[in-house]
Amino acid sequence: MKNTSLTIKIWLAISIVGLTLYLFLILIMPNLIRNVFTDTLKQRPAAPHSALTESAPPFANLRGFKIRDFIILADGTTIPARVGESFTDALFNQIKRNALAQQSPLKLHESNDGQTHIRYYIQKGMAYGQPIYQVRFLRKSEEDHFVSHLLFRIMLYAGIVLVISWIASIIIVRYLTRPLVQMQQHVKRIANRNWHDPLDIKQGDEIGQLAGSIETMRRQLVQQEEAQQSMLQNISHELKTPVMVIRSYAGAINDGVYPKGDLAGSIKVIDEEGERLERLVKQLLYLNRLDYLATQNPAWEKISLDKLIQKIAQHINPQRPEITWQLNLQPVDVYGDEDTLRVMVENLLDNHLRHAASRLEISLRWDSLKSESVLYFWNDGSQIEPHILNEPSQPYQKGREGKFGLGLAIVQRIVKMYRGQFSLKNEKNGVSSTIIIPSS
Repeated sequence: MKNTSLTIKIWLAISIVGLTLYLFLILIMPNLIRNVFTDTLKQRPAAPHSALTESAPPFANLRGFKIRDFIILADGTTIPARVGESFTDALFNQIKRNALAQQSPLKLHESNDGQTHIRYYIQKGMAYGQPIYQVRFLRKSEEDHFVSHLLFRIMLYAGIVLVISWIASIIIVRYLTRPLVQMQQHVKRIANRNWHDPLDIKQGDEIGQLAGSIETMRRQLVQQEEAQQSMLQNISHELKTPVMVIRSYAGAINDGVYPKGDLAGSIKVIDEEGERLERLVKQLLYLNRLDYLATQNPAWEKISLDKLIQKIAQHINPQRPEITWQLNLQPVDVYGDEDTLRVMVENLLDNHLRHAASRLEISLRWDSLKSESVLYFWNDGSQIEPHILNEPSQPYQKGREGKFGLGLAIVQRIVKMYRGQFSLKNEKNGVSSTIIIPSS
């Protein structure tokens, strides 16, 4: 059943429901009809007292059925007086005994005279201070004829309705599953990396919401592919430059030529380009590692973020001793991975320190109202270009001095792992970065 198509499943479900209702009607309809008939009989008004005479007709028609209706008085006499001639003595005496012994106002009785099964009601009343008993009954054969005739018509009409419901269910199922089939074909095309054709299903129900999610996924895949293509082009150019410099300098030195005037200066250039190449490769590998970590459930531990920042700042501070540092770090503990938090702080701190003119500020505080830690960096360097400010997380986005990098992209990925927020701003004649990490 799991491998059955949704069309067949929905059709079977509707058909089973319709068939169940059909069988249910067939099973309960005979008793239902009898109950309706007997309820009608119970509600039939009694004949006026003035009509209870010898001349009153012993039979009356009610919806096409011959109903016997007569009165038994407290002394055992009947009205009409000769009504007993229509029954056997045993059956008539049994009816009289049941009537005289009845205590409830209305009661159903069943009797059999050997030939006919009879069902009748005895209704007890009062007249002139004396109890009277009105007997109303019908023959079983007449009731069965009525039931079978009506049941045949109901079964015929129910069968017609069942066939119509089956046809209608097929039409409805095809209508409902058409967009699902369309989405299935579209997802197959996406799986084959053919995701440039949009999915156009405009419905406001759950199917439409699913189609909207698939279309959103398609757009994100298109954007991701474009970003990957751009990244491959940029990274190939960025990696090619130091490789070319290293090879050209190495070839020149091998030929006895020193591009920087002497051997030490030329080797220094090779070492700097090698360091730059190493840093780019490490960042690229770490970015891929973050993509892997995002799919895992690491065991996080309690980290003192303020002490970690202070330790990193002391390590990086000698790189530019002319910069004035201002640290305002409140004690803040977060749950996470120390390595990812360290890389996040190092990348941001390295970025701000590299572009600072004379001053660098770092603050850390805990917002108790929102249950989140707020990490703030600011430097007084040149402001950021608008395209970098709007898209800080794009890998190898070309930034200041025409260079590409992965630092801000790594920061953005790490912050996303912690379900936090990262923002860049041009403010106070400088640049600020803010990281908000919610409490786990």
